[in-house]
Amino acid sequence: MKALIFRETGEPKSVLKLEEISPPPLAPGEALVRVLLSPINASDLHMVRGRYGYQPELPASPGIEGVGIVEAVGPSAQGPMVGTRVVFVDTWNTWREQIVCPADKLVPVPDGMDDSAAAASYINPLTAWALTKSTHNLKEGDWLLQTAAASSVGKFVLQLAQQYRFRTINVVRRREQESIIRNLGGDEVICTADEDLRSRLQELTAGKGVERAIDCVAGDLGAEIARNLAPAGTMLVYGALSSHRQTDPAKFLMPLFAPRLIYSTATVRGWWLPRWVPSQPLAEVRAATSDLLTMFSKGALTPPVSVRYSVKDFQEAVSLADGEAGQEKVLLDFSD
Repeated sequence: MKALIFRETGEPKSVLKLEEISPPPLAPGEALVRVLLSPINASDLHMVRGRYGYQPELPASPGIEGVGIVEAVGPSAQGPMVGTRVVFVDTWNTWREQIVCPADKLVPVPDGMDDSAAAASYINPLTAWALTKSTHNLKEGDWLLQTAAASSVGKFVLQLAQQYRFRTINVVRRREQESIIRNLGGDEVICTADEDLRSRLQELTAGKGVERAIDCVAGDLGAEIARNLAPAGTMLVYGALSSHRQTDPAKFLMPLFAPRLIYSTATVRGWWLPRWVPSQPLAEVRAATSDLLTMFSKGALTPPVSVRYSVKDFQEAVSLADGEAGQEKVLLDFSD
């Protein structure tokens, strides 16, 4: 079977190769899935460069989500039957034509749901759901601040806010992004290009500070959000866009203002989906993923615009995903 393989870390265009490898053996409790589509996420390219929080034993394939069809199941397998279209949960190495994984880490895709939408229904949607509904446990009427509100995760947070009726303060860095936020039902928008973040937060919270926040920028912006947390407030840091493509260690710092942190007894902690998923009961992760798929199929969630590339054109696909791809999700097509 064909697989995209890297045998050493480095620039993806140099170290990624399309290779023919032997199909994996099928053990009891496992399923063999023929992969249809798998997205290129920033985390995949970080992994290839050796900069991700999880580094596989090499040689390996990138990829942590996708859609495929169950082709075979091993003895005692508890999961979807042969012929079922599925997405993967807590499964790595998805940039290949076939994957063997535990059958209970597969979630059926609703009939009629587009393959492209299903392929990208795990990482960003589940991140948005887990941050808001699981870790922050937001209820109707609760307020949440989010940075990079026009990002992929940010847009899903806004759509989930409409479903679960929590309210949002959305921080963006360009004024033209405000219309995106408003169209998705965002309650408040702060543009750091032409507004003072601290004074606006004081205004919006009546001087009480932010009780719950999620941040994927870190750096100076993340530090300023932390400085404006309410007493006993909590900020979850799930990304560090301010350090994207940086190699200087100083660029990875988030300079917290210690007196405010101490006296407010606020909490600032890291959050990462690949650590959250195995910390939860698998049945609950599967149920959340299934609920999100249902929301997509019913139109309650809107998938990102996507573009497909045959796996043989992976170099072009990676270049697009690694550059200014805009809002397009780049998908590798293994179905040729």
